Amino acid sequence: MRVKAFWIALFLAFLLGVAPPEVSAATNRALGGIGGINNGTITGGDGTGAAEITLNTVPLALVKQARDSAGNVIPDGADVPSNSIIYFVLYVDNTTDAEAFDVRMSDQLNESWFLYQAGSLQTTEVPTGSNDVTIWNGPWSPLLDPQDADVCSALNTSGVTNPEPDLITCGSDSSQPNPRMPVPAGTLKAIRFQVEVQ
Repeated sequence: MRVKAFWIALFLAFLLGVAPPEVSAATNRALGGIGGINNGTITGGDGTGAAEITLNTVPLALVKQARDSAGNVIPDGADVPSNSIIYFVLYVDNTTDAEAFDVRMSDQLNESWFLYQAGSLQTTEVPTGSNDVTIWNGPWSPLLDPQDADVCSALNTSGVTNPEPDLITCGSDSSQPNPRMPVPAGTLKAIRFQVEVQ
């Protein structure tokens, strides 16, 4: 049996953003001051603080790829034989000059198609805008599978007889309480793990 990379792409290779992210601004106003007079916040106790702040939010690009054991991106429509071990690579690129301090990712694996390979979670950070080769050759560090141990965790449901999917989460996801996952300014953070194609 052979599985087309099309199916991999269908489940796991969505490109959610390709252009530099646009900044969205939201303005919050706070009333305060001395003696009930709206002359600013009570910062410093003298009413001279700013009464209005602007919060900038940035939608970060999330990319998911299927790669062979050598790190080559598997093209759409390519044949991937059953029992092959391939990598899934997820990355988020923070092109801004501010840290994204609480990034969360979640990925479900249908075990009738892909079996997570225990202990294969790894992470790397490279400069923003890095290409596929640079990302693959980054300084990868292992992550522990259990929850609460690292910024990512894997819930491995152990085989196709279990109807529940495997779940890979990164950051403080409510379903698997990992530590917070920051992505520094000007940094691309990538996660990779291995699966066996069914």
